[in-house]
Amino acid sequence: MPTYPVKEIIDDQPTFEKPLSEILSECKRGGAIKVLTPLEYVTDRQRRWYKGVCLPHLVKHDENRESAAWWDREIKTLCDGLNLLKPEYLCMANGEIISRLTTKGVGKRNMSAFIEEILAKSVELSWGISPPDADLRKK
Repeated sequence: MPTYPVKEIIDDQPTFEKPLSEILSECKRGGAIKVLTPLEYVTDRQRRWYKGVCLPHLVKHDENRESAAWWDREIKTLCDGLNLLKPEYLCMANGEIISRLTTKGVGKRNMSAFIEEILAKSVELSWGISPPDADLRKK
């Protein structure tokens, strides 16, 4: 799913890396277009790094073969998730309410701090996680 950042605003209209007609031609029936504020876009990219780079790396290199869900809980526990992330409450089929930590709705500052905690823990525990690559973000 491609993302098209707004490059410029000209005559009150956004411009993108390719014509809007080409972007819209990629839409499929039942799909949607989502508009993000600059702040939402940054935190969206941070969450994508966490779920698309960090967690898969840990799963791939885990000798115990733990799942992404296990690593998600482990990282949130070890990397100050209680202070930096938001609680999410779920109602189970049996009526029990459980809570878990989520990155949804977390602001740029807290996501940045969470990523810094992950990278520090990665060095301490030799996880080998690479920080987000600024050069890749520009593409």
